[in-house]
Amino acid sequence: MKYLRMILMFFVLVSSSLVSTTHCVDGKRNISKAEANDMEIEKKLRILNKEPVKTIITEVGDTIDCINIYKQPAFDNPLLKDHKLKERCPLGTIPIRIKTKKQLLNAKYFITKSKSIYENSYPNIGYHFVFAEEIVIGKRYFGGAAFMSGHNLTVDPNQFSTSQIWIMNATEQEINTIEFGIMKHPEVFGDSLTRLFGSWIRGHQIYGCYNVLCNGFIQVSYDVFFGQTFSQSSIYGQVSYDVYLMVSKDLDGDWWLSMGPNAEATENIGYWPYEILTLLRTSASAVRYGGYVGATSQAATPPMVNGYLPQLGDYMKTTFMRKMKYTNEMGGLVNLYPHSVRTINGTVPQCYNVMFAGHIGSWENTMAYG
Repeated sequence: MKYLRMILMFFVLVSSSLVSTTHCVDGKRNISKAEANDMEIEKKLRILNKEPVKTIITEVGDTIDCINIYKQPAFDNPLLKDHKLKERCPLGTIPIRIKTKKQLLNAKYFITKSKSIYENSYPNIGYHFVFAEEIVIGKRYFGGAAFMSGHNLTVDPNQFSTSQIWIMNATEQEINTIEFGIMKHPEVFGDSLTRLFGSWIRGHQIYGCYNVLCNGFIQVSYDVFFGQTFSQSSIYGQVSYDVYLMVSKDLDGDWWLSMGPNAEATENIGYWPYEILTLLRTSASAVRYGGYVGATSQAATPPMVNGYLPQLGDYMKTTFMRKMKYTNEMGGLVNLYPHSVRTINGTVPQCYNVMFAGHIGSWENTMAYG
């Protein structure tokens, strides 16, 4: 815990008061709290933004630095000082999207507000989630996977919308969770394009990290990265596109994120090491599948995913997850037991809802939400 407090010190500084009076003592100028906060963020940026081997500008205008794989932010974490990579990127570098001060501030805010999903409560009316979850007392999970449909929804600059899976374990004193999926978040990404995201949270005081904006996730892929856009989006009533995402635990207790066109053709993106998520070293107690929306100001909350309430009649007109599965202790993918699945619709079902359809042919366990 001490190390995690050190790693995320800038989160604490940012959340403290930004109002202070600058004064002088013995002819020396004392810096204000606001200046100290700014200096701490700048220091963090210097640590995170490593000197690149190569810089790439993507088709959507993102600046991507190719960083030596052993110089990625995760290895600045004291808990991972002696951690050894399990796989090497073929070219010896990994892609990391350039980080800004605004990204760090907004990522901290997003992590803090995500606490609501674990308490089954809402911090205020500006945050809403829906999800489906298998409820079997005492059952343990070793991963989760699904196909998620992607949609070209436009959100305002201070809004966000996600489709995601939560993998969780908790005691009375602490909670560990991994979140992953697709997101639209202009304040973090600078636009409302559909992008890949992942995060981890540890503790009731909400220590954690969003994407690779701080230390934790270890990336091994040289061409897939957090913040990456998806080339195709579903068009309401015309065509539907989805992406397969999975997180599974290996024998060492590390949790691997992979993505691909299907379960048989995935690429490992990287992993969350057990050192930062000790409650998840053996297994998880819950896997949730759903969506999460919010606004970082008093503005109205956005639509969820495609902007339409779910329905089970036409999957070209709804947001869906299909082939919803979990990973068992042997590493195999297993279907959820439909009769044990419950749904949580949130506090405003007239605006956000989820419908679990159960087993539908080749789509297997499927749900619609939005």
